[in-house]
Amino acid sequence: MKKNSYRVKCALCFVFACMALASCKDNDYDLSYTDATVGVGGDTLQVPTSSTKYITMGDLIDLRGNDLVHIDHATGNYLMEKSDHNVKPITITVPGGATAAPGGGNGTGYQPESAVCSFGEVTIEHAPEFLAHKDAVLKLDNPQFILTIKSDMPVGGTVSGDLNSYDEAGKKIATVHIDGLRIEKSGTSTICICRHADGIDATGYTQVKEVSNLADIMPVVPHRIRFDASVKADDMTGQAIAAGKTYTITPTLRFTAPLTFQEGTTLVFVFVENGWNRDFRKLSLMDDAYMSATVNADNGMPQEMEVSVVAIDVEGNPISRDRIEINVDRNVAASPDGVKRVVTPAKLRMDEKVDRAMHDIDGMQFTFKGHPSAGIQLNAITHTLKMDDIKVYFIGKLVADFNI
Repeated sequence: MKKNSYRVKCALCFVFACMALASCKDNDYDLSYTDATVGVGGDTLQVPTSSTKYITMGDLIDLRGNDLVHIDHATGNYLMEKSDHNVKPITITVPGGATAAPGGGNGTGYQPESAVCSFGEVTIEHAPEFLAHKDAVLKLDNPQFILTIKSDMPVGGTVSGDLNSYDEAGKKIATVHIDGLRIEKSGTSTICICRHADGIDATGYTQVKEVSNLADIMPVVPHRIRFDASVKADDMTGQAIAAGKTYTITPTLRFTAPLTFQEGTTLVFVFVENGWNRDFRKLSLMDDAYMSATVNADNGMPQEMEVSVVAIDVEGNPISRDRIEINVDRNVAASPDGVKRVVTPAKLRMDEKVDRAMHDIDGMQFTFKGHPSAGIQLNAITHTLKMDDIKVYFIGKLVADFNI
């Protein structure tokens, strides 16, 4: 009786591991409907369970401490947003002796131009891990840079330059050239620089400028994005200006983007279940024995999920697959639109490759590589995942040493 009770305890630990497939960030599982009855027949021990609760995208994504992504509480949609707080005025000075008198003056078409300088920058200090992970690949559907420019020039002008992104070490990540940005005379211009104008209310801007390769600016989360540009005034011929006159242009830059992606994006979620060593150090699988779990993944999230699992020791280090091998047989299919649910039957198997290697196990590290469906904004509330019909099997002999 004692031996069977211990097998139940071990099996339930493994059920908890399978439940990590549901990606609960706080490791708080609802076991209200768990059937923990055990049937032993031959060399097979089966522990059936019914299902997990619905796991929302809000459970999956941990935003604590980040300064880039937030949730629109009215809709539940995820947004990126970051503003420039380092505003520096730019000046254009008319050289001594250069005038443009009424009626044409020198008739040469005088157009003063500023030097290339910063038209604003945004700094990202703490991006959430699912975006900042070393294996993440970002292809935003529609990043937007809102450039606001106050000008006291008596004529309009045109801004052209390069948007540059940098990593934390100051190494350049990418450059996107942008030209043809129009600023108004003696007033404020608000320009939306975007990848495409779909869904953007143009009435809120003096110009909506489409730049087809704009998403190239952040294939990974940068530490800093800066717009280095110059402004060239329109023809001042006919304007009454004095030699030595200085005009001031004050730009600010804001970055925003719905958390919507193109094909080819990879988001990475890593979760750890640990604290099992007190139990696992007493266990061994004999001969060709192994542990197996089956589950029906009911996915309402618009992202395919590639799942990998490694055992970890008490120090949190991965245990070599030469000692403990864990395999998941397939990816979890995506909901095509975040509404229609798709069920994927999946199987997880763990083999002890070296005798007593299970003694080292303290937990498991689950890595989910999410491949979002194109054009669907991620939602913290309506996008959910549920794991149904979870069953855990021990195939072969499981030996427990209570002297350890």
